[in-house]
Amino acid sequence: MKSKEQIINIYTEVILKVALVALGLYFLYLIRDIIALFFVAVVVMAAIDPLVSWFGKSKIPRPVGVLSIYLFLIVVIGAAFSVLVPAITSQSKAFVEDLPHYLESLNSILIGININTQEVVSNIGEGISGSSLDIFSKTIGVFSAAFSFIVVLSMAFYMSIIKNGMESFLKSLTPKKYEEKVIDTALIIKEKIGRWMLGQLLLMFVIFALDYMVLCFVDVPYALAIAIIGGILEIVPYVGPVVSTIVAVLIGTFTSPVKGLLVFLFYVLIQQAENHIIVPQIMKKAVGLNPLAIIFSILVGMKIAGVAGVILAVPVATAVSVVIDSYSKDKA
Repeated sequence: MKSKEQIINIYTEVILKVALVALGLYFLYLIRDIIALFFVAVVVMAAIDPLVSWFGKSKIPRPVGVLSIYLFLIVVIGAAFSVLVPAITSQSKAFVEDLPHYLESLNSILIGININTQEVVSNIGEGISGSSLDIFSKTIGVFSAAFSFIVVLSMAFYMSIIKNGMESFLKSLTPKKYEEKVIDTALIIKEKIGRWMLGQLLLMFVIFALDYMVLCFVDVPYALAIAIIGGILEIVPYVGPVVSTIVAVLIGTFTSPVKGLLVFLFYVLIQQAENHIIVPQIMKKAVGLNPLAIIFSILVGMKIAGVAGVILAVPVATAVSVVIDSYSKDKA
């Protein structure tokens, strides 16, 4: 039978452990922004790692390979912006000019519900004017986002230029007896996240292309802008496609109810092909998560970190699932 002193020691040890865990979690909460940046850097590194490794096998130094990839991406993004931004700007301007006409069309469709078009347009104008008054805070936000972007690219660069850079970093932080398990788990996470990132980019481009072809075929105005919205929203599984469909159908219906119906039918076909052909081929093998788990992770991510949390929800959930799976195998 344990003595009173032993029982006190056990209770003291338990309390200390709980306090240390609580302090550790609080510390992680305080540096959550830094952890998020590091995780994004890991996603970028995992995405470019196969190409960097290929450069290494071709006797091209890893730093040169990473810089070449960065330069290529900058050129591609710059070219895309130079082509797309003027088109999107002109289409957005045309949409604002035609908005009263579209609202009048909506009034005729929604019998009994009166929409004051002048008030809506006036509110949009006031919103734009009001936002311009907040230019200082917006400028600070832009600089903060630019700084975060540079930090992410820098961390991804230094993790990529060293072969097994992430593994070496984790090795320096992990106790000796856990090194092998932690590194094996990290490699699985890196591989899955890399496949997710590449698959997500491919999926966004495929959906953008399909949406654009459908909208041009049906002759819906602002096809390029709507298709780009559809491609971007693909980063939010399940919810994004629904929102993009609503936007496209509404614009089509404003032009002509027949066009709205055709857009709806074509978008349903695209989503069916996406759910049963495109996503299983591109994404299912990449992450292997249950759809319910993905939706739950998106809701949690939205609650914790807003838009950034939604974007990072799937890779974070993937990493957590790999860790849980690894822990379960150890216990078995």
